[in-house]
Amino acid sequence: MTPMQKHFDVIVIGAGPSGMMASLAASGQGASVLLLEKKERPGKKLLLTGHGRCNITNIRIPDNFRETYHENGRFLTSSLHAFSPEDVREYFLSLGIPTHEEDDGRIFPDTQKASSVCEALEKALSGNGVVLLTDSPVRSVKKSDGIWTVTTEKDSFSSKAVILSTGGKSFPHTGSEGDGYALAKVNGHEVTELAPALAPIFFSAFSDASCASRGEDCGAEFTLAGITLPDVGSSLWVGGKKVKSARGDLLFTHQGVSGPASMPLSRELPSSKGKYPEGYVRFQIDMLPDIREEEVGKMLLQAMTENPNRYMKRLLCETFHLQEKAAVLVLDGKAMDICAHEVTKEMRKAIVRKLKASAFDVEKCTPMDIAYVTRGGVSVKQIDPKTMGSKVQEGLFFSGEVMDIDGISGGYNLQFAWESGRAAGIAAAEYSQA
Repeated sequence: MTPMQKHFDVIVIGAGPSGMMASLAASGQGASVLLLEKKERPGKKLLLTGHGRCNITNIRIPDNFRETYHENGRFLTSSLHAFSPEDVREYFLSLGIPTHEEDDGRIFPDTQKASSVCEALEKALSGNGVVLLTDSPVRSVKKSDGIWTVTTEKDSFSSKAVILSTGGKSFPHTGSEGDGYALAKVNGHEVTELAPALAPIFFSAFSDASCASRGEDCGAEFTLAGITLPDVGSSLWVGGKKVKSARGDLLFTHQGVSGPASMPLSRELPSSKGKYPEGYVRFQIDMLPDIREEEVGKMLLQAMTENPNRYMKRLLCETFHLQEKAAVLVLDGKAMDICAHEVTKEMRKAIVRKLKASAFDVEKCTPMDIAYVTRGGVSVKQIDPKTMGSKVQEGLFFSGEVMDIDGISGGYNLQFAWESGRAAGIAAAEYSQA
């Protein structure tokens, strides 16, 4: 049996999408590469992206990246221009994965399967001579006399360059358990506060979900579980101040809400470990975001005047094209079975307010383990945006979610994974061969 190679030009820690791309980029520069993965196979989180279809990138990113990657979007200027969404599409086409565009600029593989993307990357790793070791959690990364020593549970390896591609702390069952933060800290890097991003939001009114299984009345709000309100406006309020807004489809769950209209707001939730005080954090829904409140009031009054004997639930559905369960929420059970002519002026004004600003108390900060993305990470102030190289330790590079970068949903986070992985891989290979 041939002895296991112990020294490589580049060692990549973490075989998620960014780690695989970093390995391919480094090996493409002629470097010998070892890719270490703690789980039994690479790309476990990649398989979950796009609901299993793999939203590879988003064609709109060059025009909106400074906003959609939040406070650190400017950091991506160099890497994005070096490996744009169109470049990503061409790259995957070269791997045998043609893609197509769907709504909102989202790019998916024609196979509609994340597994095909992962398999293509694995095949490329093997074809490029990358040594992949699975079931190999890394315990330490240390530098001495210009050489890095990476120790796993079973072995030790050395290299001139190391790339940390360990992911964040969300979806830990895929391997993203925050290991990379400790490795970065011990090597002199600051890690900013970690919080869930792109996560469901829990409502206090839905906290006793067990009442449904007992057949008890959980209130009008609970009947919304399982329905989607299309294209609504939403906003998050903390201490009476609006901190962020969004727009898109809103899915009600047995615990609160999910979907494009709510998940981007989750990164702004206060990081308190306990339940929020009543009324402190509120989630507000605008069911008619394209119509001003004054106009909504006029439309409702006209409909009620023209249809005085129509039940209010039916009238709301017809006038504003609402789903029946959304009308139940707006009416709050108080005007369900009365006709339009029985509704008082005060009741009508309350209905208009609910149409434009239905508000729910948020129960608590979403648990990190069900967030899709981690907000926070290794501070980008200590990382070169062109090379993803450390400004603290020569020969140490970063890629992907381990850094303090997170984007909105729709292919933005995978685009960051690809572009940062490519930048880190090329730079690490050049450094190791200098």
